[in-house]
Amino acid sequence: MTVVIMLYFHTNREEKFYSETAEPAVAQILAEISTWQKEPLLRHLAPEAKETITDEQLNQLLDHYRSFGRFYSIDELDFSRTASAFSLFGEKRINYSGVADYSTGPVNVNITLVERGGYFLVYNFTLTRATENKSGFF
Repeated sequence: MTVVIMLYFHTNREEKFYSETAEPAVAQILAEISTWQKEPLLRHLAPEAKETITDEQLNQLLDHYRSFGRFYSIDELDFSRTASAFSLFGEKRINYSGVADYSTGPVNVNITLVERGGYFLVYNFTLTRATENKSGFF
């Protein structure tokens, strides 16, 4: 029981800490990559994410996401306490989910960030139309 309580307080502290830094970074990253061009996306990807995707897969991903249009805003992000707790045993990963407003309508967002050198990089992300069950991801 003590471990559960400690994890709760740890993840609660992290949620508050990252709400001031990581949440604005998510909105900025989503805005910049919604041009759906390679360069802005690659600039925001963590090196290990870049290593896992081929150029062909990247082109397919961009083609799929291009149909979502431009990012407008995201009102509320849900911090993942589970990802935060698992980060105790490895590299720190910050995960958020929420619904963003894109030019073609609402889009479900799930994004995992890593902090490197004072910047947040995308470790993984998935976008799906709020009314779809299919996704494009890496």
